[in-house]
Amino acid sequence: MSRKKELENMGLTELITLANKYDISTDKKKSELIEAILKVENPPKKKRPPRNQASTKLKALRVKAGLTQREVAESVGINPGTYTQYEQGVKNFDHARINVILGVCIKLNCTLEDILESNEYLELYKQYKKL
Repeated sequence: MSRKKELENMGLTELITLANKYDISTDKKKSELIEAILKVENPPKKKRPPRNQASTKLKALRVKAGLTQREVAESVGINPGTYTQYEQGVKNFDHARINVILGVCIKLNCTLEDILESNEYLELYKQYKKL
């Protein structure tokens, strides 16, 4: 039996007791109480942020190199969880420390242009190359 059906079969007194347990206002109709209880018991799942180009490129280059996230992370001296967040787009790789960015480039045998997303950073890099 689904949780919604279970709640619908409860008496109003039981629903009010349950609503009080969750600090839900009890001056609602039975159907509204049920919806409020279900919302508290089943909060919406957090959505993963959309991947950005840099995170997609990082993963593709790593897979092409035949390396694990842990191997790349350990080679540049960062926590594997941090590297995973770069690949998932949770953290912006363009904002990583320069030694991390360059270390990843070396490990993945790629250039900064291959993995940097920000045009601003790419322009700075191109200016640096001209020096």
